Amino acid sequence: MSQNTPADERDPRKVTGAVLIAIGLLLFLLQVATGITITILFLVGGAIFIAGYLNRRSYGLLIPGCLLVGMALGQLGEEYVDFIHNPNFLGLGLGFLAIYGVDKLRSGTTAWWPLIPGFILLFMGLETGRLNMGTLISKGWPLVLVIVGILYLTGRIGTAGGGDRGGSPH
Repeated sequence: MSQNTPADERDPRKVTGAVLIAIGLLLFLLQVATGITITILFLVGGAIFIAGYLNRRSYGLLIPGCLLVGMALGQLGEEYVDFIHNPNFLGLGLGFLAIYGVDKLRSGTTAWWPLIPGFILLFMGLETGRLNMGTLISKGWPLVLVIVGILYLTGRIGTAGGGDRGGSPH
């Protein structure tokens, strides 16, 4: 009998096999799924890869995770957003930018390469002549709250000890 050791858990064959199974199942399900089911599959697949990245710190799992979530956002945009020229480009661009952002928040340092395709796809999705800025601002303002929440959770803003703002000594 074989004992399970930490080295066994990090066996590259097991990780590769699990990734191939996940990708194969996702691609199969995408062939038979329609409508919102595709978006859900992208989100679930992305979440699984991102969870694997957070658990194993394997950068190779972060890339498909963020791109799948970005593709889900693009699919949602196709269905529900009428003020962005190409939501699929926008979603995929956000996925690439998320690769950079998530790894930066998690590890403190990261590779800069995702910024190149991220910004190119982002600008292609926001093609200037087709973007209605008034509608974007009136419907998109809650995203500012999301960004501020992320900054609080990551410790980028806020007081470092919950200090008393009244000026009284401790």
